[in-house]
Amino acid sequence: MDKFKVSIIVPVFNCEQYISNCLESIVSQTHRNIEIILVNDGSSDNSESIIKKFMEKDKRIVYFYQENSGPSAARNTGITNSNGKYLVFVDSDDTIDNSYVESLLKAIVATRSDIVCCGYKDISEYGIVNYTDFKVEKGDSLSAYIKMASHGTGGVLWSKIYKKDIIETNNLRMNKKLFMSEDLIFVLQYLTYCKNFNAIPQYLYNYNRLNQKSISCNISIDYMDNYVKVWEEIITTLKPLSLKDFNLEKLITKKVQEFVLNIVESQSKNLHTIGINTSVNNINKVLSKRFIQRYVKEFNSNNLINKPYVFFLKNKLIKLSIVYGVILTFLKSLRRKWKIKRLGAYEKKVINSY
Repeated sequence: MDKFKVSIIVPVFNCEQYISNCLESIVSQTHRNIEIILVNDGSSDNSESIIKKFMEKDKRIVYFYQENSGPSAARNTGITNSNGKYLVFVDSDDTIDNSYVESLLKAIVATRSDIVCCGYKDISEYGIVNYTDFKVEKGDSLSAYIKMASHGTGGVLWSKIYKKDIIETNNLRMNKKLFMSEDLIFVLQYLTYCKNFNAIPQYLYNYNRLNQKSISCNISIDYMDNYVKVWEEIITTLKPLSLKDFNLEKLITKKVQEFVLNIVESQSKNLHTIGINTSVNNINKVLSKRFIQRYVKEFNSNNLINKPYVFFLKNKLIKLSIVYGVILTFLKSLRRKWKIKRLGAYEKKVINSY
């Protein structure tokens, strides 16, 4: 297994608080034949000086600096300059278990797969939760795998190992015009060229949700046009495949619904600063988008918490949706305080290590 080189690609931007933990976890990998590609996307903090200290100790680190162009451009730089037979991606505020690369590599080689996924630990101020987005069974089709990749965190770049030759042969790169969910598009495009899929049950990636500055933690109305482009890209990628047992329209409806509900929740949380009129106007602006209008009438939810949201939005009762959001925000804050009080010693130790 040692003969296989794995390239670990890490985009870096103003992450001085987390980059040391990230790099410690990477240089400590049990699989030693790795190249660590760090792409500094125009950081203005001490990230570079921290990286250079690691470079003095570990010659496997390859460092690139570029003017701020976004994480997609940084990852593309990493892909283009990688020399490994296999690629993995790590976010600079996250960490990986010591056996992360070795376990994924063993699985992709042994099963002759084109992609292998693992589980992850979700680390937040409320505790640590283990998640597995992929439960692959023998005989699972591309449709089944794409369904898994399209929900939850299944479409993120991390927690997966990829074949470099599939990426290069098909000229796959991150879409630099997108700044949210661009990884989902890459993963879906990659999957369309895969024949064999697999997953391992270990929780080997540590997803840090303590970093509230992360773009994934903040859903804004300003992201609306980006998300419309994402949904259009999903349709462009998957529609030609005519996948069996896969309802593309249902998937897009679910994605649009999730976005709209997140916007309503966001407006409700910030009601005390922006006021009811601005909140109503913002939500109406989202609902007036032609692409979104096509799917609102199909909104549906088996989730008891979301059912009132769906009813209010389908019936254009915007103020009621905001009032409901305010009530939910209050109840969730009580629940969060309760969860924090119940944290165990191990969870507190891990959280404080970040």
